[in-house]
Amino acid sequence: MVAWVKKVAQYVLFLGIGLALLYLTFKNVNPVDLWDNLKAVSVKGLIVIVAIGFLAIIFRGLRWVQMLKSLGYEVHSVRAIAAVAFSYLVNLVTPRVGEIARCTALNRTDKVPIDKLVGTVVLERVVDTLLFLVVVLSTVILSSDELSDFMVQSGAQLPQFSITALVLAGITLGGGVLLGYFTRNIWMQWGFTQKIIGFTTGMAEGLRSLGTVKNKPLFWFYSIGIWTCYVGTIAVGFTVFSGLESIGPEQAFFVSVAAGMGYVIPVPGGIGAYHYLVSKALVVLGLTAFIGTSFATLIHSSQSLMFVVTGALAFVFLYFAGRK
Repeated sequence: MVAWVKKVAQYVLFLGIGLALLYLTFKNVNPVDLWDNLKAVSVKGLIVIVAIGFLAIIFRGLRWVQMLKSLGYEVHSVRAIAAVAFSYLVNLVTPRVGEIARCTALNRTDKVPIDKLVGTVVLERVVDTLLFLVVVLSTVILSSDELSDFMVQSGAQLPQFSITALVLAGITLGGGVLLGYFTRNIWMQWGFTQKIIGFTTGMAEGLRSLGTVKNKPLFWFYSIGIWTCYVGTIAVGFTVFSGLESIGPEQAFFVSVAAGMGYVIPVPGGIGAYHYLVSKALVVLGLTAFIGTSFATLIHSSQSLMFVVTGALAFVFLYFAGRK
């Protein structure tokens, strides 16, 4: 299959999944009631939510500057932040392409080699993945019962196994490992396997490259700050949205995991997947599906609008910066 045809097919597939989830989430929601609920949110509260979301972009841009500086490249902080903001705008339309777009933008404005820029992005993904796992672990500790219920609500309930079934599964797994070992010269050549190996190798190289980063406390401050903003957006949203009085700030970790999963699925802008999963998370916490859907709409729409505005301004800024 021609490469571009495959990419278009994947895009259409995931867009279709997102739209299907969007339909499932909103099919029983009265749009008039939804709009009335959203209008009740204070403007000041909405500004705080958007500001926290943009602070995460600033942290990500500053962390990028620090990483590039450790490689010997002096990059202006404003241009790096603008490139990151632009990447969020691109990701709204075509998931994962935003990382390439910001590397291309900074290469044009600051003349940093593309391979170096991509290398730092790989490191960012490694660190962000590790911190997301920390958030998941925090959720398991703080909200284990809710997380189990969420798996059921989202259709990912784990089946119950007997001791006999577990023993048979262990034997099957062991046999599979042995078969895989003796046939490794065959499956190691498969394209799918090569992608997994490439991803694993990139993760390992990214972790090793952490050793070259100067001022590691600052690096981790930015990294943790990014995820603090993500969780903080949800936590502040609890305080400004009517109907969430029964939800404590510790539940922000739980809802943030659901939100993160919504963005991990390669649906354009997380549309549908984000709404569906966040709504289900709030239902698990004892709220109505309407409240869950309204809250998911508020957070997703406010952040998406911020990505559009800041990304568009960043594009204009980077365009003129690249002409100088």
